[in-house]
Amino acid sequence: MKIKINEDYVIRSSQYQYVLSKPKGPDKNGAEQYSDIGYFPTVAKALDAFTEHHIRTSDISSFEELAHEVKMVRELLTEIESKLEVEHERD
Repeated sequence: MKIKINEDYVIRSSQYQYVLSKPKGPDKNGAEQYSDIGYFPTVAKALDAFTEHHIRTSDISSFEELAHEVKMVRELLTEIESKLEVEHERD
């Protein structure tokens, strides 16, 4: 499984864990490379880590910018959660 959160982050999975990663681009053979940020037992924990990492690594220099960035991330997470609910209802 590989789910794109936005242009900068993806969640990948194995049978044991979810991995929050940033794509680094293709290697010499064309296979996508990733910089792993963390390993998590659930998608929810990976999304929580995305929120923290995204905010902490943003170039924010004022409370207004921080508020705007938090609002954008919350809207993105709300959109993701609504998609998960729709998929769950289909099952």
